[in-house]
Amino acid sequence: MEEYKNSILGKLKSYSESDYYPFHMPGHKRRDIADFYSDEKKQGSGFPNPYGIDITEIDGFDNLHHAEGILKESMEDVAEIYGSDHSYYLVNGSTCGILSAICGCTKSGGRILMARNCHKAAYHGAILHQLEVEYLYPEYLEKYGINGGILAEDVRAALEKDRTAENGDEESEKCGKVNGKIQAVLIVSPTYEGIVSDVQAIADVAHEYGIPLIVDEAHGAHLPFAYREESWKSKFPKSALECGADVVIQSLHKTLPSFTQTAIMHIKGDFVRRVKIERYLGMFQSSSPSYLFMAAMERCVQFMNGDGREEMMRYEQRMEQFFESLKEMKVLKVLGREVCEEESVFDWDLSKVVVSTSQAVKFAKKTSDDEESEDVARFGGEALCEILRNKYHLEMEMAAPEYVIAMTSLMDTEEGLKRLSDALLEIDEELCEEILQTVFLDQLGSDRKKKMEKDSLLAKLPKAVPVITLAEAMDRKGQRITFSDSLNMISQEFVYLYPPGIPILAPGEKITKDILERIAWYKSMRLSVQGVLDPSLYSIITVAEE
Repeated sequence: MEEYKNSILGKLKSYSESDYYPFHMPGHKRRDIADFYSDEKKQGSGFPNPYGIDITEIDGFDNLHHAEGILKESMEDVAEIYGSDHSYYLVNGSTCGILSAICGCTKSGGRILMARNCHKAAYHGAILHQLEVEYLYPEYLEKYGINGGILAEDVRAALEKDRTAENGDEESEKCGKVNGKIQAVLIVSPTYEGIVSDVQAIADVAHEYGIPLIVDEAHGAHLPFAYREESWKSKFPKSALECGADVVIQSLHKTLPSFTQTAIMHIKGDFVRRVKIERYLGMFQSSSPSYLFMAAMERCVQFMNGDGREEMMRYEQRMEQFFESLKEMKVLKVLGREVCEEESVFDWDLSKVVVSTSQAVKFAKKTSDDEESEDVARFGGEALCEILRNKYHLEMEMAAPEYVIAMTSLMDTEEGLKRLSDALLEIDEELCEEILQTVFLDQLGSDRKKKMEKDSLLAKLPKAVPVITLAEAMDRKGQRITFSDSLNMISQEFVYLYPPGIPILAPGEKITKDILERIAWYKSMRLSVQGVLDPSLYSIITVAEE
């Protein structure tokens, strides 16, 4: 192995052999399903040597793009397990499912109603299909520093406005609506932070207007397998498929024991044209689908439909104990079921551990002469990630300005969860000792309070100012200019934190003062801002003035 030590393979092997614990994707957490079994049952049940079973579409093994044999039967079994009309293996991850659903549920050049906190793949689908996008903005939960869910009443208001505009009155001229009404609704539930919208109510509204609801449930592949018996009332929310959604896309690899890049798409009901979605699926999926991936997906679903359901119950118990152990933290705060008290939060997925550092950041801003100094950054989400990584060998999923996310799954061990809880308790105690030596926020000067209130607003998704469509912006001639000179220009690039990949700026939108301040704030918090070609964030490509 010495010759591979500086290679990708070498680094992967070194990481797998280390004591770093993965609170990140994929959901198998570097463990095989066979680890759940006794020694007797485990014999021969592990995943085999990948080289020995890696094949192409040879005789007897079917073809994913024209399934008639074992793959067709396998996907039919999956559909029966999930309760869908049709289910499809996705070997290009949820991305190809999202692209296929968007293109398959709309007409080219048409219109879609889309949650602004959608993954960048949804924006790519809008570009490819040259769609006009109407945005739904999730409620911002200032208390927690995260975005909430989508309200059914907001969906209704947008669809009613669209229908009124379509009828050709003054509202139509004012809105500039052309080329037909909204043809589909797309939301994300659960979100990266575990926030679940009222999918049933949103589906009912969409169907009332005769259009389908697409749900990006990439982070909810585990939900259909929550243990639900009379003797056990699961605290996991129901899947979007159970709540009336027409197309649901799930990433198996995010929260279940399956390989990275494996996902499933489900179709249910009569509001979509299945053949059209399948046609686009044939375009966005690889023409050489991996049999390793498909075998792993089948194995994962079969396990979850059997022993996995009881493992979900034990997993839920472990998570409840984990959250209970952190209730006494004084500075750091962990998101819990109390978030469901917010109007837009219908339910919450307890597989997500969201640790807020907002109290510590407030303290740093209060005591620092320079409000954008290293002292402030060292209390933010990225700083907490670094401490957990370097001191405790715990690798998180993502860092935001004032919180971090640890992703868990039923494959997480009691030992792993205890390592995280012990680390957070120890860090909290150290922060508490430092903060108790000073006064709190209510004794700050008015100027500093205003600055902190402004920072709170910067954590909220900004309102887009679209000037031209996504596709039109991409097709126009571009020009590279410095960010400092880009105010009021039209962007030709995306700007987002990754993960999770939700744009704060998209092609065709005006670069506002708010956007520029937000990017500067992200940089001061040492976060990874992506999307633009210039990694230094000195310049951005804008639509050239004609």
